[in-house]
Amino acid sequence: MKNKAGLVENIKKMLKNPLIILTIVTVIIATYISAVQISIGVNYFDVFSYLNVALFYAGMGPVNADLLHGPFLIPFLTSLVFRAGFVSSNVIIIIDAIIFIFGVIGFYLLLKQRFNEIQSLCGCLIYISFPLIISWAASGSIDVPAISFSIWAIYLMVRGVEEHSKYLYLALPLFVLAVLTRYTAALLIFPMILYLTMGGAVEKGLKTHLTHLLVAGAIITPVVIYLYHKFKYISYLLLLMNASISDWRSIGRGDVAYNPDNLYYLSNLLNYMGVGPVKGSYYQLFSPSQAVPSILSYLTVVLVLCGLGIYIYSILKNKIEQVNQRDKKSLVQIITLVFLIILSLVSFFYLSYVITDILLFFTCLLSYQIFHHGKNSHLKIDLLFLCWFLTFFIMHSSIPMKVDRYFITVLPALAYFIILGLSVLIERYMLKINSNTWKTWGLYAMVGVIFLTSSTVTFMGHTPNTCLIKYIDPCTQWLEDYDPHYQEKVIFSDYSPAVSWSMKKMVIGGVLKDFKNTKEFSSMLTASGAEYYIDALSEKKPALKDYHVIKENGDITIYQKNEDFER
Repeated sequence: MKNKAGLVENIKKMLKNPLIILTIVTVIIATYISAVQISIGVNYFDVFSYLNVALFYAGMGPVNADLLHGPFLIPFLTSLVFRAGFVSSNVIIIIDAIIFIFGVIGFYLLLKQRFNEIQSLCGCLIYISFPLIISWAASGSIDVPAISFSIWAIYLMVRGVEEHSKYLYLALPLFVLAVLTRYTAALLIFPMILYLTMGGAVEKGLKTHLTHLLVAGAIITPVVIYLYHKFKYISYLLLLMNASISDWRSIGRGDVAYNPDNLYYLSNLLNYMGVGPVKGSYYQLFSPSQAVPSILSYLTVVLVLCGLGIYIYSILKNKIEQVNQRDKKSLVQIITLVFLIILSLVSFFYLSYVITDILLFFTCLLSYQIFHHGKNSHLKIDLLFLCWFLTFFIMHSSIPMKVDRYFITVLPALAYFIILGLSVLIERYMLKINSNTWKTWGLYAMVGVIFLTSSTVTFMGHTPNTCLIKYIDPCTQWLEDYDPHYQEKVIFSDYSPAVSWSMKKMVIGGVLKDFKNTKEFSSMLTASGAEYYIDALSEKKPALKDYHVIKENGDITIYQKNEDFER
């Protein structure tokens, strides 16, 4: 009985631990959204590309060579499961969910470097509740996994600098994993270097941490060289970086996502915090810019701006109290800071994002030099997150190819500043609240639950029962039965990654809207020796010269070359 009572007490004690609570909540949410995604099927173009590459890595079929330019890590992890004999799109969804849980735990530990346990829990719940996170976390995409590895890279770097440099052995490998998951994670180098150099500790940081970084680098370098020669991802990453510097304005031109508006993400910031109403389309969930902001988003922005305003005012006030009017050094620093801020704004609209990010780096570094004295003990990590937010915000805003999910890279930093603003207000005005009625932790718990409940209800209201792949699979199965020699035939489709995955065969992409008219498109199919064409995306199915319809199922239409039909 004593052992049983002791076990019960231990369980009760564990359930009071915010990290345990967060883990349980995150596992439940990850399980639910994974089950929903598995039920409706994969619904994103790129995810099918990752699945096809995973089949190639597993030695189970050919793949379009262009797909090997894409991200390496998630397809590779998926291929390991495929090699074990379990070939299903469910694999990449489950891998995503596991890495998502891993990332949320890392974010809690990172927030604890600045906030207390209940504040960190609240910040994580806010992060989970963002529409882009809850909708993409278990979708099979690479965005949330990349940010999860990024979170751990930042966390280990902070621990390595503040506590023991042994953590730096792992910080660099996690950074490499983030880059191998999504190439844009390479920009994380700006906030990481900033944190290593803040506080006038450049030389000290190098002397203390250089050995650990060199050891980690020595271990990673052979892996990177191998990947460079074996796969095309690293070389393509370097090519993209060069294009981003020299000709960034032309990136994405002609693509449906092309949008040169530098303020696109800023204008949709409220949408990324929460969307409404409860009922809506699946597309609005994945692309919040197509929805309307929730009431909670407006309320949050007002409260957070008030809190951050108070915090910034306190920093400036402390500096004013310390500055002597004859202190020429401080005056020069402040003038230089204002100049850098103005220059950064001009660069944001007219120059490459790389130049703007470099200016941002020096702006944050100089800000630390000016304001870190006195009571501003957390300024270093605050500037780290500011640099994180603005580095990726500037890059995605400057490059003319705009997709909502790209904003996922800044969401941890956005959650950080939301909980920072709210915590300033709560802690400042807590004395005016009757402590017998409300405890501080109760307010944070209520905020976290409100965010999470709003997001979960909205997710349920926007999720369909099925998606396009559920119609593609029966059609491709029918075609395989109709033509047992389908593997030897040339097949085109306007949704080639999905059809390739469904048939476990390389299907060539061909989209009608990329051609002047139907006749030109039909001629291309004939000249390419296409035996079949599978149309999945056209609203009005075309009449193709030299081809006839042999199968229709929902939005899917299969065409076959006429000469076989006549023979």
